[in-house]
Amino acid sequence: MKRKRVLAAVIAGVALAAASGSAVFANGWGFGMGSNATPDEIAQQQTDMFQYKADVLGVKVDEVKDAWAKGQTLEELANAKGITDEQLQDKMQASRKTKMQAQLKTLVDKGVITQAQADQRLKVMEDRIASGEGPGKGMRGMGMHRGMEL
Repeated sequence: MKRKRVLAAVIAGVALAAASGSAVFANGWGFGMGSNATPDEIAQQQTDMFQYKADVLGVKVDEVKDAWAKGQTLEELANAKGITDEQLQDKMQASRKTKMQAQLKTLVDKGVITQAQADQRLKVMEDRIASGEGPGKGMRGMGMHRGMEL
């Protein structure tokens, strides 16, 4: 059950990051940007993902890079740092919620959506995550699965 919750958290985080246009999951991180990405875009997005993982785990970026280079999964690195699967899920959910709130605020501030729409969307996403459905449902065929490499 814990692994299922972590999987839902990872999928939700990846879907949220992908929706914001800030995630490249090259070489074991999930789905990539496609063939239109410039080398600078690829490098920046991979750097952003390393930083995100480091922030979630509370470790240095170099530790995440080393684990990624060794082919370790996020769960393996977290467990090596004494973080349980449940704690990892909680950390990822908190990070996603904060990021989503910031993104929704930007959309409201720019007049793209209303505050009521932002509030409703945040509730929908929280409900999906809580139910284990997650926004990334059906992404398993895109390389998203338990034990996903960093």
